[in-house]
Amino acid sequence: MDTIDLHSINPWEVSFLREEVGAYFTHGVELAPGATVLDVGANVGVFSAAVYERLDGDVRIYAFEPLPPLHATLERNGRDFFGGRLTALPYGLAAGEDELDFSYFPAATIFSSSWRDAANVEDERRRVTASVVEMIRRGGLGAGLRRVPAPILRGVVGRKLKVMRELETHRVRVRPLSAVLDEQGIERVDLLKVDVEGAELDVLRGLEDRHWPLVRQAVVEVEGWRRHRDTVREVFAARGFTVEAVQDPVQEAADIGMVFAVRQRRYSSQSRLIAPVSPGA
Repeated sequence: MDTIDLHSINPWEVSFLREEVGAYFTHGVELAPGATVLDVGANVGVFSAAVYERLDGDVRIYAFEPLPPLHATLERNGRDFFGGRLTALPYGLAAGEDELDFSYFPAATIFSSSWRDAANVEDERRRVTASVVEMIRRGGLGAGLRRVPAPILRGVVGRKLKVMRELETHRVRVRPLSAVLDEQGIERVDLLKVDVEGAELDVLRGLEDRHWPLVRQAVVEVEGWRRHRDTVREVFAARGFTVEAVQDPVQEAADIGMVFAVRQRRYSSQSRLIAPVSPGA
């Protein structure tokens, strides 16, 4: 399937996220046709598009995006490119039903979050700058930039990221995942993807014990890696998943990382996937 040319708010963000999404399908994460995927923190749908392309459209996607400008673009992408296979949900996920203030950065929407505001945005800008500089030093934006001295790079990137000072506040709805599973009639989750800019544990706390057996795989981007990595890993390990927590040098500079959680799989004599093995099976 050809790459979907998504509608976007900032085209550079789609290109940036396209570079990242391949990393989600590593460390044992697999998807087969007919999968049900939850894209939590969907932005305009880049991860959803990667899943749709990978499975030639044979997938059911529930994409969560609470910020109105992003949700409107996500919904438009769903109508135009996903053949009815994507449901764009206009709320975020949390431990319970609530309304929260989200900071929205129009010129850099990927940094929008309920955990960022005017009080901490300068610290966040410095953290993101360190990550981008490390990515450049490793050739992420072309070999030529690697020769630029790090102090100069930090200055240039820092100035570019001043767009993070331009923020809007939106009051949005958040809901527990279990309520959504019941409401939407979702009977299995082949992949739970969570990228919510710091609110990962709140999302996971919204999944009741009765629904955890429905989740077969998960990939969670964890912010505040040093503080939260072990807690997120234990959420999955305690429920019978095989868990890997990984961090590359670019992520280390930003204090983020990825947790991959996969249930043990059963195979037939013909090596065809039968089903994941639930705890106690």
